[in-house]
Amino acid sequence: MPAPPPILIIAGGIALILYGVRTLHRGLDRIFGAKLGPLLQQLVGSRFKAFLTGIGAALMAPSSTTISVLAVQTLQAGHLSTRRMLALMLGADVGRTVTVLMLALHIDQYAPILILVGLLLYRFPPLAQWRGLGQAILGLGLIFLAMDIIKTAAQHSMANLAGNTELVQLIQIVQNHPYLMALASALLAFALQSSTVTIGLVMALGAAANCSNASSLVSLSFAIAVIAGANVGIVFTTMLAGWTQLESRRLAMGNLLAKGTVALLVLITLPAAVWLLDQVPATFEKKIAYAHTGFNLLVAGLFLPLIRPLSCLAKRLIFTPPTVQKPFGPRYINTTPIESLALGTGQSLREIMRVAEIARSMLNDMWLALGNNDAKLARTTAQREDQIDLLDVEIKSFLTRLSSFEGEQDQFGEQMRQFRFLNELETIGDIIDKNLSELVIKKVEERIEFSKQGWAELDDVYHKVVQNMLIAETAFTTRDRLLAQQLLRHKQALSDYDRQLRDRHFARLKAGLVQTHESSAVHLDMLTYLKRINSSVTHIAYAILQDTSLPTTP
Repeated sequence: MPAPPPILIIAGGIALILYGVRTLHRGLDRIFGAKLGPLLQQLVGSRFKAFLTGIGAALMAPSSTTISVLAVQTLQAGHLSTRRMLALMLGADVGRTVTVLMLALHIDQYAPILILVGLLLYRFPPLAQWRGLGQAILGLGLIFLAMDIIKTAAQHSMANLAGNTELVQLIQIVQNHPYLMALASALLAFALQSSTVTIGLVMALGAAANCSNASSLVSLSFAIAVIAGANVGIVFTTMLAGWTQLESRRLAMGNLLAKGTVALLVLITLPAAVWLLDQVPATFEKKIAYAHTGFNLLVAGLFLPLIRPLSCLAKRLIFTPPTVQKPFGPRYINTTPIESLALGTGQSLREIMRVAEIARSMLNDMWLALGNNDAKLARTTAQREDQIDLLDVEIKSFLTRLSSFEGEQDQFGEQMRQFRFLNELETIGDIIDKNLSELVIKKVEERIEFSKQGWAELDDVYHKVVQNMLIAETAFTTRDRLLAQQLLRHKQALSDYDRQLRDRHFARLKAGLVQTHESSAVHLDMLTYLKRINSSVTHIAYAILQDTSLPTTP
């Protein structure tokens, strides 16, 4: 049976690399969950700390797409400025070069061992964090195995090419046009969503060419042009991920200006760069890895001190468009491809917190309308329930898209908790819209007045419900079991308090208080609806306490 063409084997190796990167992402999801973004936000202080944080983030997640989406997500949340994010991206670019350095050191020889260790850790430990570590190691093993496959296939291909004089001459002519090679590698890096894969492919071809005595086919000038182009091309991943958001486009533009400037300088001084690399006593693969690292260190060294003017220039180039009233819609989730489950649930979490804020503001304004006998405010407040309905549909659609990620129950626990809490918030919006607003309008139109004691009791219940809403939001965000237990205690206490208030109300009715008779129906209905809102709020506590992945309360 004839052997398959080397080009198909190389294409299969590239596909295996992309699958390995995907597996690595899944492992990081298990280890960090939705905490990776907030953790980075806490670490970023000065531009130098942001640079070091970017290096650390790239070491944990050696993927251009992951870092780009994370940067866009952080900007959209409003926690970091474009200037700080630019410094982090410069550090991440340096950190990602470690993967290429590992390839140059022939770590691919140990790929089967990494796959074995990763598979054992992934299959047997019960804890999600250990399974995530195993999945991440398995992903690295698959990447290195793919590089070895590509190298072997390229070696056979180079042996055949070396005997074809016309094809060799054509390749050598192409290598005399470094700008064209840089453009081609930029397009390849953007298509593969990885500069590491693009540069690793050239490393494999170069090593194969040297083994096949066809070293003239892959020269240092060719490799340097590919490095320059691949580093520029991957910037467009950031631009694509955050195109819908102004600050994200400015981040991509700043990164593009920095890398594009250095790439142009490298191509202009290409003979000097080749001479400099020739002085390094190392193999061809290591020289490529050093050049890749040196390129990103040069970008960081030149532009880290110039972050302020660089961000100002990006702001001028991506200017703020005229203010246009945008229709209401999602702010943090978008239709761009979702890179990982953790990043996706991080986006939906912030959008759900926005829904919670709308629901709480509706309750506050409805209570203000009740106290001030303002029917107009009650009607306009009730209309905001349409906003909750719109976000509810969009968020649920977004969470459904996350179901396409491969994984097990421990990965989707967060997704299910968000579904449940969002459903409770939508219920609260319905209660305020369809029930509380009607009571307020009825009270105003029929000129009903509560007794002084009755109003004080209702107002007290309202404040307790609002307090529980805030506790629930915090517990949902932090997964704090102590807060969840406190929420359940408050639910029981409010139920007992509700019975006491109803008994007091009936006592006032029996005493013949006129205002109590007139307002009795509205008063009792108001207690009922406030209690229903409180029940919906406290349901989040059950999801938190039933989550076995969270630490138990001492």
